[in-house]
Amino acid sequence: MKLKRIGVTTLAIALLAGGGMPNATYAMEKQEQTLENMDYQIITPMWDNISGISPSISAEGTTLYPEVYIKAKSSSSSISGTMYLEKYSSGRWTSVTSWSLKGTGNVFLSKSYRGTSGVKYRTRVVVTVDGENAVATSGTCEI
Repeated sequence: MKLKRIGVTTLAIALLAGGGMPNATYAMEKQEQTLENMDYQIITPMWDNISGISPSISAEGTTLYPEVYIKAKSSSSSISGTMYLEKYSSGRWTSVTSWSLKGTGNVFLSKSYRGTSGVKYRTRVVVTVDGENAVATSGTCEI
């Protein structure tokens, strides 16, 4: 009787462990597949003073809307930097225009810019938070 109970328990554990593996593998494959299809990369560095940087870009017609949100780990942290609107031309990214940003704790900057049809654009931000430097780039937007 005790041997039968151990056998059933072992079988149940094996089924649970074995049954969970294909789902975990599938989820990992699906996630990699999704990231490959995205037009941007997700990089999560470990910063000392920065909680997060979120550059983005969108468009309506030929009007581009570059923006960035920067959050410091401390509400009293000093934030300064530059948000760049860049275009892809001749195999490289070049700056079209830029805007400075400055604040304490967190900063949100949103601008608009009239772009050119058929050109690919992105937002890039170079920021310093309490002496710590970081660079972040959005995905691309073609109008």
